[in-house]
Amino acid sequence: MKKAVIALCILTLSAWGGLAVAGHKTGGSGTFKPVKIVQGTLKGVDLLNETITVEIVEGQKVTLKVDVDALDQVRRIGKVGERIELRLDAGDIVQTVAVGTGP
Repeated sequence: MKKAVIALCILTLSAWGGLAVAGHKTGGSGTFKPVKIVQGTLKGVDLLNETITVEIVEGQKVTLKVDVDALDQVRRIGKVGERIELRLDAGDIVQTVAVGTGP
């Protein structure tokens, strides 16, 4: 009986540790936690190089590397000239895209 209780405690602690590590990688809630959020106007999409060009300030265009899933979002719903919100990770790679945000 004592061995079973010890084994159960060890199993519980290792499962809890695994969940803590998994939550840390995704921001704790199971979703992507952005490091930076950028709003701008979509100026171009390069599907071959997996990049997009965004005008953040009038006359200042920036080309950003895009994650495959975010590139699919842009391809499906983003149109050139439309306002978009980009959520970037620590490596300045776009992870998610929201279209039509901001003034």
